[in-house]
Amino acid sequence: MRRLIYAIIAGVLYLASHSCSKDFLEKPPSVDITEDTVFSKIRNAETFLWSTYAASMPSGFPTGWSANTSGGIVAGVLAAACDEGDIADSWPGANRFNEGQWGPNDNPEDDFSAHYQAIRRANIFMERIGDVPDAESGYKNQLKAEAQFLRALQYFELVKRYGGVPLVTKRLLNSDNLKLPRNTLNDCINLIVSDCDAAYAALPANQEGYLRGRVHRGAALALKSRVLLYAASPLFNTNQPYVSASGDVASLVCLGAQDNSRWQKAADAAKAVLDWAAAGNSHLITDQGVEGNYEYAWSQPDNAEIILANKSNGWWGIYGDYFNFTMPAGIYGGWYGITVPLNFVKQYEKRTGGPQTWPASGDNANQLYAELDPRFKQSIGYNGAKWNNEIGNLQMYIKPDGKPAPNGGDRGGGQWMRKFLPQSVTWASYGATLNWPVFRLAEFYLNYAEALNEAQGPSAEVYNAVNAIRSRSGMPPLSGLNQQSMREAIRRERAVELAFEEHRYWDVRRWKIAGQEGVMKGDMLGLRLRPVSGSTEFHFDQVVFEKRVWEDKMYLYPFPNTEIYKQYLVQNPGW
Repeated sequence: MRRLIYAIIAGVLYLASHSCSKDFLEKPPSVDITEDTVFSKIRNAETFLWSTYAASMPSGFPTGWSANTSGGIVAGVLAAACDEGDIADSWPGANRFNEGQWGPNDNPEDDFSAHYQAIRRANIFMERIGDVPDAESGYKNQLKAEAQFLRALQYFELVKRYGGVPLVTKRLLNSDNLKLPRNTLNDCINLIVSDCDAAYAALPANQEGYLRGRVHRGAALALKSRVLLYAASPLFNTNQPYVSASGDVASLVCLGAQDNSRWQKAADAAKAVLDWAAAGNSHLITDQGVEGNYEYAWSQPDNAEIILANKSNGWWGIYGDYFNFTMPAGIYGGWYGITVPLNFVKQYEKRTGGPQTWPASGDNANQLYAELDPRFKQSIGYNGAKWNNEIGNLQMYIKPDGKPAPNGGDRGGGQWMRKFLPQSVTWASYGATLNWPVFRLAEFYLNYAEALNEAQGPSAEVYNAVNAIRSRSGMPPLSGLNQQSMREAIRRERAVELAFEEHRYWDVRRWKIAGQEGVMKGDMLGLRLRPVSGSTEFHFDQVVFEKRVWEDKMYLYPFPNTEIYKQYLVQNPGW
């Protein structure tokens, strides 16, 4: 029934985003709907806003065979396009990134025009909501603020991919100039921040119950924090583009001379999120035990740690696209699964702190796995680990006859992504409710730690923030680090805590480390396991399963040639 309702809404409102004339909802045959009809009643206007939510909210769950504006990547997840993951089959979109076979004519991760369709919806709503007669002005102001937030969110999604983009802050008509040039990166950052600030004033402090999924003040603060963190980071906080470019182009992809005050602004914005949470609006999950806190935070819908989630996906059957694209082969209809390279596994410290030692080969794979940070087994399936009560323990090794065990052993990194594949999914239950976490509170502890460390060095506040994330998973506190060591520790903590949540793919870009060996370039490592005769242990060998391609021009996406050929956009440098 929910899907039917969504389909009816989408059909009725389709014309709202596909016309540039004032009478953009002209009456087609058998449909008695006009723009004035939509904004004649609050219920109709709300329905228009819900469709704007659907077009604007990010989601990392793959839902089909084409690029889109809501996250994910063609037939896979974004994690498989960086060092977090790999897809063994050659045709999914992630492998085009890993092989360097993508560009302005073929981007399997993003649909550029879809962002502007969502922005147009938001602009129309902001202009017309005041005309609705049967709603109080305060509520109309709140709905307008929700649309303004969604516009800011879409501009952030554009900026992190392309740098400066054309800013459209009103509904365009046929009589307007539709070939708008790119605004500077600084203009774009300022608009996102100003939209967040304006929306904040009219939004409720939080949303509860059946209203979860709608925007509130915490979401506005969270988006502001994220965009200012990106603005302070090396990719943008400079006057030197990532590849050679003219001065005019530089202003489209850089903010100007490196300015340390940008880090302080990012720290202040992250602290505002933490203060909002501390006022009783959100908190870290700490009551499920160190072996369960982390998994509860990503698997339980509407838990106290979720600031904003995309709730449009609702219930997923195990035969849906998401499980086809992500479940390991042979488990609940999975086609190929997402294997996790050893490159990424090395981000996980030992439970006692400090890096795990991974020699070229050894006879103690079980021991090395067992010694890792508790978040490892809550995120990644590995040989001997329990998948769920129905599947039992994974068997991922090479048998004495040279063939792989039932769950693999000869593909990719040698481990399976398990995060966002809940244990509650069984043949009996047939599915699970999955909500994509747009903003999760743990991110903002780490945003605060990173920004404050860059602005001031490893102060007590930096330690408190990062150790709050570590301690709830039973990891020992950090201590005695200089600024550079703390920087590396925070980056490692982000990799582990935010694994597979579509942060790593963008983090390594904003830090300008994607071109380092083993990150987005060069040898991707896996483990090949074989049983040790007469023992429950397994022998392992490190192997190179793939060599990946990276060029620095890939730090930002190229604009699609379908837009470049219209001669109103300047292409990003290197493309």
